[in-house]
Amino acid sequence: MPGMSRLTLASGLLLAMALLPGPAAATVQVVATVFPVADIVRQVGGSDVEVATLLPAGASPHTFEPAPAQIRQVAQAHIFVQVGAGLDGWTQPLLSAAQRSLRVVTLADGVELLRAGDAHGGSIAGDPHIWLDPLLVRDHVVPAVAGALTQVAPEHGPAFEAGAAAFRAALTRLDAEIRAALAPLPHRHYVSFHAAWRYFARRYELTEVGAVEPFPGKEPSARDIASLVERARAADVRAVLVEPQFSPRTAEQIAREIGARVATVDPLGGSQLAGRAAYLDLMRYNVQRFIEALQ
Repeated sequence: MPGMSRLTLASGLLLAMALLPGPAAATVQVVATVFPVADIVRQVGGSDVEVATLLPAGASPHTFEPAPAQIRQVAQAHIFVQVGAGLDGWTQPLLSAAQRSLRVVTLADGVELLRAGDAHGGSIAGDPHIWLDPLLVRDHVVPAVAGALTQVAPEHGPAFEAGAAAFRAALTRLDAEIRAALAPLPHRHYVSFHAAWRYFARRYELTEVGAVEPFPGKEPSARDIASLVERARAADVRAVLVEPQFSPRTAEQIAREIGARVATVDPLGGSQLAGRAAYLDLMRYNVQRFIEALQ
């Protein structure tokens, strides 16, 4: 964090923890690192949970660092849900100072992750963007969330089980909807801004030819761009995907060189963003952007 070392932040957290009251017992207090995960928790937990999201809309989880104002959210939480696999490693100072009773759920644990490769500069153990595959969410994320909620508040266990079952059914329907919508596309190769969509692409038989940034926050070199343009032309790429969390300038340059469309996709969404204010809506929004780009 600019102007504040991680050690200073951790010290401040420790002091704040000593001064803040413990969490209220009326509902399960959950803090999630990114919005899609927070909404999944809401869908499972219903009225028995209150969920706060650390990452603001428009910020990148790859470069974000928490503000001191977020200390209270973590201090009062029963459960902390992070993606893991290096996506939200900036949570460590918060967790180091949190209450010992805080239950930490790392969603990437137990998932056979795609290799991160050059997309994250070797700093991440595997590709963390698992929430962009609805069936991974159905079969791994939802059970992990429901299990953690039930362990913290077993008296609400039946409600959490019902919420999980209903949301898993909705995800099954979403998967069928996405599969039907994407099946007729004549072009299935794309260039991404960064390699966030590979779980989605694997599930729905799309192909990422390459990424604009070798890893988030690193500008590509002239050689990187030339290589990507060559590969994109060879694959007849018709779409370059950009994201609202990053500047589109270099991606737009590459799109001009290969004669491709630029499409804005959003892996994160946000509670205040029209059409992206719930996980299911966010996925449908992105499917429409893929359809428009790959026609």
